[in-house]
Amino acid sequence: MPTIKDVAKLAGVSASTASRALHNNSMISEATKERVRKAMKELDYSPNYSAQNLVKRESNTIGIVLPVRENQESLGNNPFFMQIIQGITSICTEQDYMVSLASGRSDQELIKTIQTLIKSGNIRKFIFLYSKKDDPAFDVIQKEGIPCVVVGQAYGVANAETMFVDNDNFQAGQDVTQFLLERGYRHQLFLYTDLDEMVQMERYKGYLAFMQDQGLEPLSFQLSRIDEAETKAKLQAFLEANAFIEAMISCDDMIAVRVQRLLEWMGYEADRFAMISFNNTMVTELAKPSLTSVEIFPYLLGEKAAGLLLDERAESSQNLYLLPHQIMERGSTPGL
Repeated sequence: MPTIKDVAKLAGVSASTASRALHNNSMISEATKERVRKAMKELDYSPNYSAQNLVKRESNTIGIVLPVRENQESLGNNPFFMQIIQGITSICTEQDYMVSLASGRSDQELIKTIQTLIKSGNIRKFIFLYSKKDDPAFDVIQKEGIPCVVVGQAYGVANAETMFVDNDNFQAGQDVTQFLLERGYRHQLFLYTDLDEMVQMERYKGYLAFMQDQGLEPLSFQLSRIDEAETKAKLQAFLEANAFIEAMISCDDMIAVRVQRLLEWMGYEADRFAMISFNNTMVTELAKPSLTSVEIFPYLLGEKAAGLLLDERAESSQNLYLLPHQIMERGSTPGL
């Protein structure tokens, strides 16, 4: 079985240089890295990561932290998270890293999983797939001084170990409100589940600001994540009390599809309310009618997050990176 010394000899470099090239060290030139890669391929050399991890006391694994959900099955079925994870793993695979998921049905359960990954798995790099103020799971990573990237809204973190990747969700909230208004929908309702989640809050704030700027009355409704019967009863009463509502803005596609189903159960016609949502996942085409949605490019979000975490040359002076968004128009917003 070939060793790193065999690779170094064939590439014409020292063993230490070959090792640094293998780990994509920024001090090694691209030409030298290419010679080392070529030698590895010719010798069919595979790094012994287990041995390296024991020496470095650091794993070649990135921890991906999912938001707390009492119903983890619903989280796993959300295409948005799957697309982000695919983007992360595409970059990790290129750089010989693996990924490990951390999830939990409570903050305490999630923290325990993260601590296990740190202590037993020697994981020293994390990506959070959500942003939430006063998050105890995030605090664990901060206290350990472990580098991480957060996919979500930047907030109150003033250190070089944390970077944020996000869309401009405030602007996206304004854009969907304007989009509906231009199509004649003046009476709009914003649907959400948890405004403690900053992505939902930023989209809501964008909606609120635009409605107020136009002199229009903003309306919002919170859906329970777990009690469908309670949500149905409260939503039905709310719509009966506000019969003038013409359009709904859902904080994401999965909630929009869920509301479409609830409205059908209540006896509303499929086209009674215009509907627009966020994330532009595969469910938008399956919805009835098909959903107009904001494309936020989750695969690219994942790629950017992983790239920043693994790039030793990432600019520490910049800790927030914004990606674009785009409204994808479909049948749920025909206009009045």
